[in-house]
Amino acid sequence: MFDKSKITNIFWDLDHTLWDYPTNARLTVFELFEKYKLNELTKHKPEVFHNTYCHHNDAAWDDYRDGKIDKQTLRKLRFSKTFTELGIENEKFHEIFENEFVEKCPTKGNLMSGALEMLRFFEKDYKQHIITNGFKETQEIKLKTSGIFHFFSTITNSEDVGVQKPNPQIFKSALSAAATFAENSLMVGDNFEADILGAYNLGFNCIFFNHDSKKIENIPKEIVELNDLNDVKNYF
Repeated sequence: MFDKSKITNIFWDLDHTLWDYPTNARLTVFELFEKYKLNELTKHKPEVFHNTYCHHNDAAWDDYRDGKIDKQTLRKLRFSKTFTELGIENEKFHEIFENEFVEKCPTKGNLMSGALEMLRFFEKDYKQHIITNGFKETQEIKLKTSGIFHFFSTITNSEDVGVQKPNPQIFKSALSAAATFAENSLMVGDNFEADILGAYNLGFNCIFFNHDSKKIENIPKEIVELNDLNDVKNYF
């Protein structure tokens, strides 16, 4: 638990915390599946294609965050592995599909349940910021399309800093941009290792938004864990 009287700045993760990546990605994948008539190229239904993509996308993002692959490799692998597993061997088409996905997905405006309400709740009394590992060229589009761009005083992107969360440098850069200190800051995010431990180790107050109810062992008692974003306001 943290002392709310010391908090002046709130830092939010974007994807999966405020912006509903699972819903927006699913809508985009289904639209492209229909556009390119993938049902004629593979015996699998769109749900199978989407689930396969999610598996390879999650694995690629883990490798990207760990520094094992770069951005371009991530973008190439997640759909090429999906198509290959489902029997569609055409590298040029894989690239076309990926490029169109990256173009269309950020224009979807769905937010996580409670996100808009929480941003409005904190708008008057706190400065709010974004710290994201997402692609620089897409994050601002997501914020504007979903109508939440105006809530944030600063946006710290890993591509600008040169390191991914949980590297402490990205949190230091965010604090510097916001002209504040870790002890006066709250980090809210859904990835325990990247968002929460990264910030906690630097002295941030933290709320772990565990929307998937993942089992995490040995969470420090100072870290608040919740499953509903609407509950963030209950700690203020």
